[in-house]
Amino acid sequence: MIQSIKRIEDIANLSTTPVAMVIAKTKMCSVCAPVAKRLIEEMADYPTVPLYEVYIEDVPAFRGQYMVFTVPTVLVFFEGKEIHRESRFIDFNRIHSLLSTIL
Repeated sequence: MIQSIKRIEDIANLSTTPVAMVIAKTKMCSVCAPVAKRLIEEMADYPTVPLYEVYIEDVPAFRGQYMVFTVPTVLVFFEGKEIHRESRFIDFNRIHSLLSTIL
């Protein structure tokens, strides 16, 4: 299940769990929807890791605060701090490896 970030204040939710993942996307991005769908499928192996989506045109402060210059961008947070980022070409094997290491 993917949860939406609608306000920059919702980012506080990222620190409520040890690990969290965010996909930043835009509504006009033709690649973002399939990447988000695949990310949801891949995250089925990690049911304790919450997955969030943020549309950067709806939450422009997210773009600036997390320096998202291109979409899709996947961010992995550990204890509220960003530990991994991938943009455009998402390596799902690398994400699996990272999550396997920290969980």
